[in-house]
Amino acid sequence: MADASRLIAALTQLAETPAASRGPRCTVGTILDTLDVDTTSKVREVLDNPVISSTQIADVLTGSGHPVQAPAVARHRRRGGTNGCRCPR
Repeated sequence: MADASRLIAALTQLAETPAASRGPRCTVGTILDTLDVDTTSKVREVLDNPVISSTQIADVLTGSGHPVQAPAVARHRRRGGTNGCRCPR
């Protein structure tokens, strides 16, 4: 029974330990964190509009002093999916 209690303790510790971050933070998420509330809201609205391409969004953000590439925008748009970024949906 001692082995079972050690296993339970080890699993509990594993579950309570915060996950290590993998890789760099999402570029779009970082940009959103630097913007004011109104601008962040507008960027999120545009990101959720499938008619506007990731390239168009990247061009506008980059032209406004927030350099980002279209694939990073596309990955952010897929957040929560297996091939998206780790930003919350």
